[in-house]
Amino acid sequence: MNIKDFDKFLAKEINRIKTVLGSKSADYSQGGDKLANFKLQGNIDGISSIEALRGNWLKHRASIVQGLNDLQVGKVRPLNWWEEKLIDDRNYNILLHALIYETYFDPNNSEYTM
Repeated sequence: MNIKDFDKFLAKEINRIKTVLGSKSADYSQGGDKLANFKLQGNIDGISSIEALRGNWLKHRASIVQGLNDLQVGKVRPLNWWEEKLIDDRNYNILLHALIYETYFDPNNSEYTM
Protein backbone atom coordinates (compact mmCIF):
# COMPACT_ATOMS: atom_id res chain seq x y z
CA MET A 1 0.00 0.00 0.00
CA ASN A 2 1.50 3.31 -0.99
CA ILE A 3 1.75 6.21 1.48
CA LYS A 4 -1.13 8.19 -0.02
CA ASP A 5 -3.48 5.21 0.11
CA PHE A 6 -2.34 4.36 3.62
CA ASP A 7 -3.01 7.93 4.79
CA LYS A 8 -6.55 7.70 3.35
CA PHE A 9 -7.02 4.32 5.02
CA LEU A 10 -5.78 5.71 8.35
CA ALA A 11 -8.09 8.73 8.19
CA LYS A 12 -11.04 6.42 7.51
CA GLU A 13 -10.10 4.15 10.43
CA ILE A 14 -9.71 7.08 12.84
CA ASN A 15 -13.16 8.29 11.82
CA ARG A 16 -14.60 4.80 12.42
CA ILE A 17 -12.99 4.65 15.85
CA LYS A 18 -14.60 7.97 16.81
CA THR A 19 -17.96 6.99 15.33
CA VAL A 20 -18.13 3.65 17.14
CA LEU A 21 -16.94 5.08 20.47
CA GLY A 22 -19.57 7.79 20.16
CA SER A 23 -22.40 5.52 19.09
CA LYS A 24 -21.87 3.06 21.92
CA SER A 25 -21.92 5.79 24.58
CA ALA A 26 -25.69 5.57 24.95
CA ASP A 27 -25.49 1.83 25.65
CA TYR A 28 -22.45 1.74 27.90
CA SER A 29 -22.07 5.13 29.56
CA GLN A 30 -23.99 6.32 32.55
CA GLY A 31 -24.21 9.72 34.16
CA GLY A 32 -21.79 11.18 31.65
CA ASP A 33 -19.08 8.61 32.49
CA LYS A 34 -17.74 6.92 29.37
CA LEU A 35 -16.21 4.17 31.53
CA ALA A 36 -19.30 3.50 33.67
CA ASN A 37 -20.03 0.07 32.23
CA PHE A 38 -16.62 -1.30 33.18
CA LYS A 39 -16.92 0.19 36.66
CA LEU A 40 -20.35 -1.41 37.12
CA GLN A 41 -19.07 -4.77 35.87
CA GLY A 42 -16.16 -4.54 38.29
CA ASN A 43 -18.46 -3.72 41.20
CA ILE A 44 -20.76 -6.63 40.36
CA ASP A 45 -17.86 -9.11 40.19
CA GLY A 46 -15.76 -7.58 42.97
CA ILE A 47 -12.90 -6.78 40.60
CA SER A 48 -11.38 -3.57 39.27
CA SER A 49 -12.83 -1.78 36.28
CA ILE A 50 -9.58 -2.57 34.47
CA GLU A 51 -10.03 -6.29 35.10
CA ALA A 52 -13.64 -6.02 33.91
CA LEU A 53 -12.46 -4.44 30.66
CA ARG A 54 -9.80 -7.14 30.36
CA GLY A 55 -12.43 -9.88 30.48
CA ASN A 56 -14.50 -8.24 27.76
CA TRP A 57 -11.44 -7.54 25.66
CA LEU A 58 -10.10 -11.10 25.94
CA LYS A 59 -13.44 -12.51 24.78
CA HIS A 60 -13.31 -10.14 21.84
CA ARG A 61 -9.69 -10.97 21.03
CA ALA A 62 -10.50 -14.70 21.10
CA SER A 63 -12.95 -14.03 18.28
CA ILE A 64 -10.22 -12.26 16.29
CA VAL A 65 -7.87 -15.20 16.87
CA GLN A 66 -10.56 -17.53 15.51
CA GLY A 67 -10.75 -15.34 12.41
CA LEU A 68 -6.96 -15.44 12.04
CA ASN A 69 -6.99 -19.23 12.43
CA ASP A 70 -9.62 -19.41 9.69
CA LEU A 71 -7.29 -17.49 7.37
CA GLN A 72 -4.67 -20.22 7.88
CA VAL A 73 -7.04 -22.77 6.36
CA GLY A 74 -8.25 -20.55 3.54
CA LYS A 75 -11.48 -19.30 5.08
CA VAL A 76 -11.71 -15.52 4.69
CA ARG A 77 -14.42 -13.78 6.65
CA PRO A 78 -16.13 -10.76 5.06
CA LEU A 79 -14.41 -7.39 5.25
CA ASN A 80 -17.18 -5.91 7.40
CA TRP A 81 -16.58 -8.66 10.00
CA TRP A 82 -12.88 -7.73 10.17
CA GLU A 83 -13.64 -4.02 10.30
CA GLU A 84 -16.04 -4.42 13.21
CA LYS A 85 -13.70 -6.68 15.18
CA LEU A 86 -10.58 -4.61 14.59
CA ILE A 87 -12.25 -1.26 15.31
CA ASP A 88 -13.64 -2.69 18.56
CA ASP A 89 -10.18 -4.03 19.44
CA ARG A 90 -8.65 -0.59 18.89
CA ASN A 91 -11.40 0.95 20.98
CA TYR A 92 -10.72 -1.45 23.86
CA ASN A 93 -7.11 -0.19 23.81
CA ILE A 94 -8.33 3.40 24.01
CA LEU A 95 -10.78 2.59 26.81
CA LEU A 96 -8.05 0.71 28.70
CA HIS A 97 -5.76 3.69 28.33
CA ALA A 98 -8.51 5.94 29.72
CA LEU A 99 -9.11 3.61 32.69
CA ILE A 100 -5.41 3.38 33.50
CA TYR A 101 -5.04 7.14 33.25
CA GLU A 102 -8.12 7.84 35.37
CA THR A 103 -7.23 5.25 38.00
CA TYR A 104 -3.50 5.85 38.39
CA PHE A 105 -2.54 9.20 36.90
CA ASP A 106 -5.45 11.66 37.09
CA PRO A 107 -5.00 13.79 40.22
CA ASN A 108 -8.61 15.01 39.86
CA ASN A 109 -9.93 11.48 40.41
CA SER A 110 -11.03 10.72 43.96
CA GLU A 111 -9.55 7.22 43.57
CA TYR A 112 -6.18 8.58 42.48
CA THR A 113 -3.55 6.19 43.87
CA MET A 114 -0.20 7.75 42.91
